[in-house]
Amino acid sequence: MGADSRGYTLDISEPLFRLTTESLRLRSNETKCFQTLDDLVNSRVPGIEKIDDEDAKNIRQHLVTLPTDGTIRINLLITETSAENLVRVRNLLETRLATNISVGDALSALLFDYVVQQKAASVIAKLELDESGQPRSNGSGDDPRS
Repeated sequence: MGADSRGYTLDISEPLFRLTTESLRLRSNETKCFQTLDDLVNSRVPGIEKIDDEDAKNIRQHLVTLPTDGTIRINLLITETSAENLVRVRNLLETRLATNISVGDALSALLFDYVVQQKAASVIAKLELDESGQPRSNGSGDDPRS
């Protein structure tokens, strides 16, 4: 392990393991390149810092519904910067959720946030909406709602 990285060994639940594998599948399909959990965490940690009250409510429900601790051991080797950001995310979530959470909980919240974001993007694409929520023009001049 390099001086610029930090390792974690986590014993996670089967539901959290399934969330990790689903996240990796989505990320690999998004990037068209096989991804690792390390890569996904390194790329996602900064984005979750934008959590708002509604996100906090959803993440709280997620953490209640999906247990973090379990018997499946995973190793996570992330950059020192990502490790510091993950701790910052954990602290942010502790404040927003008004409860203590573990690094595993922060990881779970980060992955949950990613999957929700990917699923929302997929729904928007299927509905053919632009970023403002308006129907995209189909180029024929016809109203796509008809």
